[in-house]
Amino acid sequence: MPVDLIAFTADRRITGAIPLADDRLSDMLNSVPRIVMRNATVQDLVAGAVPRTADVTLAVGAIVAVVATGRRGNEMRRHRTDLRLARVGVVRFVVTGSLHVPAGSIDPLASNDPAVVLAGRDVLVPLTDATIAYDVGREPVTETHETILINRAHATWIDLDDAAATDTDATELLDEKEKSYHAAMIKDFTGAVSD
Repeated sequence: MPVDLIAFTADRRITGAIPLADDRLSDMLNSVPRIVMRNATVQDLVAGAVPRTADVTLAVGAIVAVVATGRRGNEMRRHRTDLRLARVGVVRFVVTGSLHVPAGSIDPLASNDPAVVLAGRDVLVPLTDATIAYDVGREPVTETHETILINRAHATWIDLDDAAATDTDATELLDEKEKSYHAAMIKDFTGAVSD
């Protein structure tokens, strides 16, 4: 059964559908090296150019964030969690939402280092009731989704609880916080052809 998704790489927003081979999209993405999206719409976020349609083979490691849709998985496998408000910088994006942590776990959350806070989790970490802010060309964009998975390997900073709840608009943080562009991430993984 295909599920719709929106995948973000360092410089692209890709929308399309993929066949779901697991209970949940997050479980599947955390277990495969790449996905193939047929007739996907590819938008260049740097140039802000008109989106193109292309077949896309995307390395999961190149995914910075992905909007998760579809089933929420087997209820019997769920664990009780506490919700912590989190705001995470992931390359050029700021993602804000509820981070689910094991009930009663506080110590690693005293850090503002994403490598410490997100340690021991799958590569793609879900934030629920989430927003993602980014620039298309020079225009700020904010999207709201039920669940956004962030790639913890690309997280550059994290604010939790009160620090994440500031009145600062996430689009303002795009300029304030440090952005990280790794050479391997700038490569066009989409296979999209440009003029």
